[in-house]
Amino acid sequence: MKLKFNRQEMADALSAVGGVTPTRSTKDILKCVRFDVHSDVVWLSATDLESGIRYAITQVEVDDTGDTLVSAETLSKIVRECGDDFLAVETVGSIMHIRGTGSYFQIVMQDTADFPHVATLEGDVDLTVEYHVLSRLIDWTVFAAARESTRYAINGVLWEVDGDKLTLAATDGRRLSVAHGKLSGAPSGKPLQAIVPSKALSLFSRLVVDEGAMVGIKLAPNQVILKVGSVTVSTVLVEGHFPKYQDVVPSDCDRLVELNTADFHGALKRAALLTNEESKGVRLSFSEDALTLSTRAPEQGEATITLPVSYRGEPTEIGFNPVFLSDVLRVAHTDSVMFAFKEANRPGIIKTGEDFIHVVMPVNLSSG
Repeated sequence: MKLKFNRQEMADALSAVGGVTPTRSTKDILKCVRFDVHSDVVWLSATDLESGIRYAITQVEVDDTGDTLVSAETLSKIVRECGDDFLAVETVGSIMHIRGTGSYFQIVMQDTADFPHVATLEGDVDLTVEYHVLSRLIDWTVFAAARESTRYAINGVLWEVDGDKLTLAATDGRRLSVAHGKLSGAPSGKPLQAIVPSKALSLFSRLVVDEGAMVGIKLAPNQVILKVGSVTVSTVLVEGHFPKYQDVVPSDCDRLVELNTADFHGALKRAALLTNEESKGVRLSFSEDALTLSTRAPEQGEATITLPVSYRGEPTEIGFNPVFLSDVLRVAHTDSVMFAFKEANRPGIIKTGEDFIHVVMPVNLSSG
């Protein structure tokens, strides 16, 4: 094969592909990206056997078609560090030759015959949604999914489709995020439900695409495929039963306070400076018109941060892991959030409008 490609477009594609290729796999072939060169487009493919991605490069000049397989990390470094607008590629035997202005690289290729199949979206889609809507729902939920758990189902994000409403939910047992969005196109009939792995969703939400672009979604019994623009992401579904999250959301919180997102987040980060593994908690003390955040780390010191707030109610205290609160504030994307709770030993709630609610369990802080 022989071609020239736009370096920046290829860099963006390889950055996305790098989100799939495992760096520590014992199978070297999975660390590679596959090139399928056609007369007017180059398809890049990568997979870790659970998730896959196909990315179309269109700013190309192709002299000779073909296919090959090379190290994704090596090629990404070369493309990223070169300053040329375009780079030339030619394959001869088992070597890929890459040329730029004053630069020349040779990469050893591998046989494409052993590379696993990467799914494409064929036929009609089951759902359509605007990319910025789906990306926001993913941001609001994926951080709360479990990373390592014997309850495999909570390692993914639950998708529920009911009419034109899409709901995503994620939990790790100590916190829960639930987000709602509107579909642009959805099937009529019974509601749909699937548990999608977090890795594939994180990859999808980081794609460099027009936020107004439409996402086509196809749900199979054991797989979901998402296509937006020139990118297709596929992943196997998580097996198991997701917890009935509706039962976790408290409905009797009667202590409400509206907090400036940036101010509250900044105060949390400052208070968290004086925490450690043994005392990883921040005390929130509410009094009339004031919120005081306090932390203490044995043999290190204490921190006290005070914010003016509009609080009306009995003075009260409640403790949380500051990391859990910071995680949700980082993705709130609103100027203010509503914080609600009932008692020090009951879950607290952070809300942004009607589309996003986050439930977080309190921690027990000693008063000594």
